[in-house]
Amino acid sequence: MRAFADAERLLWTLGLVCIGYCLLVGAEARAYRSFAQQIDRQQTGSVDPAIRDVIGRIEIPALSLSAPITSDYDVDSLRKGVGHIPGTAMPGGLGTVGLAGHRDTFFRALRKVTPTMDVRLIDKTGTYHYVVDSTEIVTPNKVEVLAIEDRPELTLITCFPFDYVGAAPRRFIVRAHLLSASPDGTLAVQ
Repeated sequence: MRAFADAERLLWTLGLVCIGYCLLVGAEARAYRSFAQQIDRQQTGSVDPAIRDVIGRIEIPALSLSAPITSDYDVDSLRKGVGHIPGTAMPGGLGTVGLAGHRDTFFRALRKVTPTMDVRLIDKTGTYHYVVDSTEIVTPNKVEVLAIEDRPELTLITCFPFDYVGAAPRRFIVRAHLLSASPDGTLAVQ
C-alpha cells in the first residue's frame, strides 16, 4: 500500500510540474502575441530583449490566424511564433518570403486554407497583402518550394499530416503571391 501512495504522490508532483510548465509557456506565447499585435504601430521606449527577435506578424483573417513572426526558425523561435527562414526575402521584398511554423500550434489553422484567401504580413515598414494560390504536400527535402519566382511570393511551411504524432514525414506548403503593399504603414490593420 505504501508503494501505491508514494507512486500517487510522485504522479501528482509530475502532473503539477507539467501544468506549471504549460502555464509558463502559455504566458510567454501571450506576451509575444501582444507584442506582435503592436508591431505596426510606432514603438517608443525600449523593447524587452526577450522579444527583440519578433519582426512582425502574420494574419489570415478567414482562419482567425494571427501569430508573431520571429527572425529565425530554430526550436526556440518556433515556440514563440512563426519563423522567418533565413536567406528568403523579407515581407514586401523581391523574391520569396519563407515562413515556417508548427502544425500543432500557430499553423494548426492551415489545414483549412483555400485558394484566394487573404494573408497579411505586418511589420514596422507596413502591411503586405498576399493571396493564396495553392497548397501542396511534399517531402522534407524538396527545398525548391522556396525558389525565387517571377513575382514576389510567400511560402508557408508546416509539417504534415496535421494529426500525426511524432516527427511528420511530409510538409504542407501554402503558396501565395503579393497582391498589394502599404509600405508606409498607413493602412489600418484590424
